[in-house]
Amino acid sequence: MDSYLPERIATILVGSQHAGLISREPATRIDYLLEIASLHTRNELLRQAGLGRLGVQRIEKWMRLHGRRLRRNEESLDSVICRFGFRQAFADARTGRAGPVLVISPESRDKLLRGLGSYDMRA
Repeated sequence: MDSYLPERIATILVGSQHAGLISREPATRIDYLLEIASLHTRNELLRQAGLGRLGVQRIEKWMRLHGRRLRRNEESLDSVICRFGFRQAFADARTGRAGPVLVISPESRDKLLRGLGSYDMRA
């Protein structure tokens, strides 16, 4: 299975209902797609236009590949946010090492940012 999330699904997550809890900036949202996805329940994602059952299954498989999961119905948003770990990418950026692990392809990231009109805000 590909470790990258399809561009179409990434676009939906970047604009999803909980994405604003992560950041207002699309480039930052892209870097934190795993966290954004983990804030959603399966039912919330099923209500997202353009996803459907197969899209949600693809997100669940992708998240498992990266050691994450969707929020359970009985979990609160704040309990999920409290589980977010200190991002290794932040530590690496401060020491001059490589940036965040890409969860969508670089080409899809650039295309998505251009589509959102925020290409100039690339991280």
